[in-house]
Amino acid sequence: MSDPTPLTPRQRRTLAALMDTYLPALKGRPDPHGFFATSASDTGAPAAAEALIAELPRADRAGLLELLDGLAFFSRLHRAPLKVREGVLNAVAARNARAAGGLTALRRLTLMLGYAVTDGQGRNPFWPQFGYSGPLGAEARTTPDLPNTEPEDGAVLTADVVVIGSGAGGGVIAGELSARGLKVTVLEAGRQYPDADLGRSELWAYRHLYWRGGPAATADGNVSLLAGQTVGGGTTVNWMNCVRTPPEVREEWARAGLRGLDTAEFDGHLDAVMRRLQANNECSEFNGTHQRMIEGAMRLGYSFQRAYRNADPRLHDPRHAGHCGFGDATGSKQSTARTYLKDALERGATLIEGAAAGRILTAGGHATGVEVTLHTRTGERRHFTVRAPQVVVAGGALETPALLRRSGIGGPAVGEFLHLHPCGAVVGVFDHDQQNWWGATQGAIVDEFGGRRDGYGYLIETIQYTTGLSAAASAWQDAVTHKERMARHANTVTLIHLTRDRGSGRVTLDEGGQARVTYSVSDPLDVENFFHGQASVARLLATAGAHTIYTLHDRAAPWHAGQDLEARLREWRALPLGAGGHAVFSAHQMGTARMGLDPATSVAGPEGELHDIQGVWVGDTSAFPTSSGANPMITCMALARRTAQFIAAKASVGQLT
Repeated sequence: MSDPTPLTPRQRRTLAALMDTYLPALKGRPDPHGFFATSASDTGAPAAAEALIAELPRADRAGLLELLDGLAFFSRLHRAPLKVREGVLNAVAARNARAAGGLTALRRLTLMLGYAVTDGQGRNPFWPQFGYSGPLGAEARTTPDLPNTEPEDGAVLTADVVVIGSGAGGGVIAGELSARGLKVTVLEAGRQYPDADLGRSELWAYRHLYWRGGPAATADGNVSLLAGQTVGGGTTVNWMNCVRTPPEVREEWARAGLRGLDTAEFDGHLDAVMRRLQANNECSEFNGTHQRMIEGAMRLGYSFQRAYRNADPRLHDPRHAGHCGFGDATGSKQSTARTYLKDALERGATLIEGAAAGRILTAGGHATGVEVTLHTRTGERRHFTVRAPQVVVAGGALETPALLRRSGIGGPAVGEFLHLHPCGAVVGVFDHDQQNWWGATQGAIVDEFGGRRDGYGYLIETIQYTTGLSAAASAWQDAVTHKERMARHANTVTLIHLTRDRGSGRVTLDEGGQARVTYSVSDPLDVENFFHGQASVARLLATAGAHTIYTLHDRAAPWHAGQDLEARLREWRALPLGAGGHAVFSAHQMGTARMGLDPATSVAGPEGELHDIQGVWVGDTSAFPTSSGANPMITCMALARRTAQFIAAKASVGQLT
């Protein structure tokens, strides 16, 4: 529970002093837009931070307030030179590891808010420096599109199939089974929002559309996770890259027992979902980042392709497309909420949002339903049950294993074999504005190294334009260096190298019964591919004309034109990965309830049904036997469509318990 008690005046002063140290006003520079003269306080970031602190879990809030109380003296230093203030904070961090962690978290919060918080007109004072006006308003619906049901406390509902999750897996299964006449109830822990709320604010999107409020670190601090938690799941916030399952992965999964994965049968599933999503490459414009990536790839002889994206060409607008990770107000993005889930509801399915599945009910080795906690929009908490002989678990590869563990089902492999497609990022600085906020977020892919060794390699891709996340993730030496680097944000090109990981992590339960994620990039092949990808991206950026290149490691020296790039790459490779090292991100989580033949190493059989409980099916990316090696949405949907056929064969219309 959150503690509503506001910060004391002293805590508030200390918070502002700290934030203005991490994001200070600087003088003595050419400053036509007032960029350098603006501090965190000038943006309203301290007030925004206080509002977020009030919503933290009690333990996290208590720790932060303890830090502010311990640094109360710092508020008296607000007029001291910046170097003095930074020296004090560095000394505190050097003496106390817990304080160091708290200060790092506060610094990142400062940068996230400072560069992303907006005023009443939706503007941020730093944005004119970037030539960026922010997400544009669009004429959009002000009411949610899909009908929602709110059961009463203690209600018992019945269905032929209950689907837990409405994303790429759950949405497809709901649509397919409703088309076969089955009575379907869909439970979604997140909420749906009207189009008018979508695509307009980076901070709003993290808070309302993402798992645990946006970039969330694994318990060991090694990886920053991005996952959707809203109606439509990840398909509402992903970057719309529609990539078919690589042939080598299909063959590997077929050998693992998933019959038909390497045949025309699975081609049919892939084709069907691509058609329903209107996947095309006509809406894949190339902004500056794409152009630089392609120029470098061509000069180096790297293969690349124009990306297919699930965009309705009639509604697509490149002025809005670059913000699709914040949701889409135009209606162009063909998420499951606009396709399969909408189809299901039109056929009589029921959607219940704000519905957190607590436990799957079973009897005699068979599924009987789900216990659910409903969080209404008015803050009320209700408990209800859905009785159904078929239960589809599709809450994503972070929440699906947690639900199975809470339910005591699935066997020893539940939560094991977590794959994340660990991503690193490399930034190149060019001489001119790249206008990266315009056009498709991912309009092209460099696939030269997709299966470079034993089917494992990496893709090179572009990322969504952000100001807050970019500032928070950028390497940190000191406040002046960071601000000077952000002043060139308009001229930067950031590319990621997305690794198909052979190694894996785990999802277990914490003391409160919630998902606890751990992952270390330590498999030798994964480490090799990570640094091979980092080097390829750096060479690509240098070849395209970047005059400065840096990674997201705080201690990694940047490369400047004229220096030995290969020597710098060797220096970067000597630094560690994960916590305290090169930043690692993941937007693709897979494998924690995987399909296979052996109940000791897999959770579900090759058709998707649990080995140990009949009528419980895995319908999301957690079913992947291994990492997919490509953006997983299309693979997940095709597998879900395949699983839906097996469910339909077992279920009969109107079968209730």
